[in-house]
Amino acid sequence: MDIKLIAADLDGTLLDSQKRLPDELPELLAELRARGVRFAPASGRQYYNLLALFGDENMTYIAENGAMVFENGHCLFVDELPAELVREVLGMVRSLPGAYPILAGEHSAWCEDSEPVFVANAEMYYTRLTRVPSLDHVDDRICKIAVFEKGHAEHGCLPALRQVTSPAQVVLSGADWVDVMNPGVNKGGAIRKLCASLQLTPGQCMAFGDYLNDLELLQAVAHSFAMANAHPDIRAACRYQAPSNDENGVVRNIRSFCGL
Repeated sequence: MDIKLIAADLDGTLLDSQKRLPDELPELLAELRARGVRFAPASGRQYYNLLALFGDENMTYIAENGAMVFENGHCLFVDELPAELVREVLGMVRSLPGAYPILAGEHSAWCEDSEPVFVANAEMYYTRLTRVPSLDHVDDRICKIAVFEKGHAEHGCLPALRQVTSPAQVVLSGADWVDVMNPGVNKGGAIRKLCASLQLTPGQCMAFGDYLNDLELLQAVAHSFAMANAHPDIRAACRYQAPSNDENGVVRNIRSFCGL
């Protein structure tokens, strides 16, 4: 099987329920690299969070749900938000009690609040997080605005942010989080851009996922794997099924599928 690129979601897919990477992963990554196969973590997390988790700059990272891709320590592309959209969203969030914005940029994530619950939650996903007096003057390429509202995001800031007048994609990314990105940004779009730059076909690509924000990623490759713990719609969309994230499903299926 001529596989050249393998992408895997993290939470609920590659990571177990305790948010741990498989013990066998470093050995597998070394074998894949020796065969010329790229392994790309594909996550809604920040690039610097992924880098801290894997400890290896010489990899391909699909970060911020596909809005940013790094390879070998270099930023391949950023789906930058228009300045007018950033201004509009910041104005809306500041009018919502209990809502806190983060600007996800190429060089850092940026916030202007120090509320303890917000900071504790933000630091789980943003390893490089810089607090500034005002987000109005951040000098960075911003690809996503993450809005935190503890326990009420779906019925609080989500419907409010869906009233934004600038073209935008507004999605619920957790009980506490709403993400604002450019329309059409997703992990699948990032994979397609990677394939175009590397001259790869969908038949040379594998992907693993468990939840709805992985759907486009799984649709972009010929060899799609749903975890046993995946959402029913993801299982229905995939060609194959893998054991759950707590059963080391990603590593086991890569080994069997690629004959390692």
